[in-house]
Amino acid sequence: MNWPGDPSTSKRTAGGSPLGAFFLWIGGFGAIEGLDDEALTERDRRRIRARQIDAVARLVPVTIGINFANAAIILGVFWNTVSNPFLIAWGTAIAVAGGMAMRGWWRARKSRPQEASERAIRRMTLQAFFLACIWGSLPLIVMPQVDAHLQIIVGSLMTGMISGGAFAMSSVPRAGLAYTWTLMLGSVGSLFLCGGAPYLVLVVFLLLYTSFMVRHLVSHGNVFLENLKAQIRHERQNETISLLLKEFQENASSWLWQTDSEGRLIDAPQRFADVAQLPLDQLKGERLIDTLKYLCPTDTATLSTFADRMTKRLSIPEILIHVVVAGGERRRWALTARPARDYDGKFAGYRGFGRDVTERWRAEQAEAESRAKSDFLAMMSHEIRTPMNGVLGLASTLLETKLDDEQRHAVMTIRESGDNLQRILNDILDLSKLNAGKLEFETVDFSPAALVEAVTAIIGVNAKSKSLLVNSDIDPKLPPALKGDVARIRQVLINLASNAVKFTEQGGVTIAVACRTRDDHKATIEWRVSDTGMGIPADRVGKLFTDFAQADASINRRFGGTGLGLAISRRIIEQMGGSIAVSSVAGEGSTFRFSLTLPWSDKQVSDQRGDRVGAGDLKARIEALGRPLRVLIAEDDATNRMVVSKMLQEFAVDKCIVPDGLQAVKAADEQEFDLVLMDVRMPEMDGITATRTIRAKGGRLAELPIIALTANAFPDDIKQCREAGMTDFLAKPLRKPAMVAAILKAIGTPASSVEAPSLAPSDSPVVAAEA
Repeated sequence: MNWPGDPSTSKRTAGGSPLGAFFLWIGGFGAIEGLDDEALTERDRRRIRARQIDAVARLVPVTIGINFANAAIILGVFWNTVSNPFLIAWGTAIAVAGGMAMRGWWRARKSRPQEASERAIRRMTLQAFFLACIWGSLPLIVMPQVDAHLQIIVGSLMTGMISGGAFAMSSVPRAGLAYTWTLMLGSVGSLFLCGGAPYLVLVVFLLLYTSFMVRHLVSHGNVFLENLKAQIRHERQNETISLLLKEFQENASSWLWQTDSEGRLIDAPQRFADVAQLPLDQLKGERLIDTLKYLCPTDTATLSTFADRMTKRLSIPEILIHVVVAGGERRRWALTARPARDYDGKFAGYRGFGRDVTERWRAEQAEAESRAKSDFLAMMSHEIRTPMNGVLGLASTLLETKLDDEQRHAVMTIRESGDNLQRILNDILDLSKLNAGKLEFETVDFSPAALVEAVTAIIGVNAKSKSLLVNSDIDPKLPPALKGDVARIRQVLINLASNAVKFTEQGGVTIAVACRTRDDHKATIEWRVSDTGMGIPADRVGKLFTDFAQADASINRRFGGTGLGLAISRRIIEQMGGSIAVSSVAGEGSTFRFSLTLPWSDKQVSDQRGDRVGAGDLKARIEALGRPLRVLIAEDDATNRMVVSKMLQEFAVDKCIVPDGLQAVKAADEQEFDLVLMDVRMPEMDGITATRTIRAKGGRLAELPIIALTANAFPDDIKQCREAGMTDFLAKPLRKPAMVAAILKAIGTPASSVEAPSLAPSDSPVVAAEA
């Protein structure tokens, strides 16, 4: 059963009959606002209904009291005038209805319902209808039986009941309309029973009066409903804000605190109480400084300053204290405060702001540790590379002299040992940069086929000494050019190929490259290095790519190495967005493969590799100048000066050697040079400052090629050299092929010659392998 004005029918009369729509309109039912607002949840609707019912229920004692009073008047006036049994039955019905209403009010008064269903609204409407039926029966029975002066009493009473009921039930319009129209119909029926023109006039008047009352009732009910909707929306927003604030207070790193004029806490956050392991109520009233001394036993000096400023009633700038929380964990808090004044301007205590800065503190500590580690590695790199430059440089120079077999073997052993030491140093530096996330990648065009050929040529020297065959397998479907960090890809390839040669005693090594997929912009390329060596046991394959891991403990004794190469290769490939894997059968060989997805193009990349630049190219270039090459060498270390001089002694070079940056600037200003070899770390004036000073002079010095010589091989060092105006970078220990290539690049290469490599450290794995 749907009552008129039900939300399922309210304001939806277009689908019904015109007559029904008219009666809904004239009766006011069609004007009742429903709860079909999409912004309201079902819980919101239930809460609104409960408050509508509560608004009516609150008036129950008054309305029932009026009902009982009016009923008493009727019984007193009309007793023995009309049927006494009717009056008894009517009065009993009024008493029962009133008693049930009072009982419901009494129950609801103890615990008012917060939510109500549509059924509760229908039940209230039904109760209003039955009460109206009881009162509406009175005029139908009494009016035709009494004189006109008594009819006036009944009519006045019914008019008052209609008005009072419309007012009392306006918050639930359906119940109010059911009550009002039922009373009106009873009254109209009684007037018709009385007959006569005056009564018909009263019928018209009563209809107009009731129409006015129901319009007012519905209007008041709709306004009340809209207010309830707004109130519910506001409460819902407040609930959301309260939850957010609660979550913020529980998780935020900041809070407020306040003390009275005696320094006792009168307001503090719950986390303060949690740390102090005291109930918040007990914590309030304690002196703040005493609580902090208990929580921060190691910050006595800081807290003494804090207490002194509080005693002098001065503002407290941000102080940092270490708080020991439950479990012994140390956290760092930042506290600030200002004196507070009351309305009379008297000191009222402190209002302060606290913030948990533990994470910032830990991040700063981690950053400081990382910076210290990087500085230490940079220093160690410099200190190790400087003597290595002398050892390897002079060993290479000795190999160019006439030596007997025993001497040559000894010098070659020295150089190979130095190369191994350099590779270990490179691995440690690479691993450090990878762990710190500071390994940078560049993007250049390169030929994948030429890259495989270059690596094949590089490892061919060591393979030939072991009578191993080195083959290359190049997929004809390869794109002509790829974009990526060719130096890092070559580092990984050389690492894998060098391991293959190291662990293969007979047979050979194959380096292959293939195109797996390709679209209009990118291609997935796979590189493979296969060997016929000892292979890897199945239980060790999964551990190969971890730091310092080797397939067997005896490998280090037999072949040496740190076990970092594969770990570094894995991290390089993964940071470039690729993957690396291995498959192996013990005793039959291994295959390492890695794949990368890189942009490709049809651009033809010339096969220009620095490893093919030789001393003959530099001699030809100097000969083309028609005079010796004028070189300024700025180097403070005597051994390094000797190494550079020895490397240049076979060329027609006029050398000017100075020990510091000041003399380098002076020499460059007084003489003309073709290029400068500038050490970065020197006394008096370092190479960076000297380069900036030379560049600032302008003219020919602004274009003078300056090549950095440094034992620092980090990317930041390269960047710093470039920003200072240096044109190239050679990292120690110096390699003669790398120096020749850098000089050729600096002074300009004839068209028929080979382009030198781009600015890169000479201690890269490629150069190390070439040596």
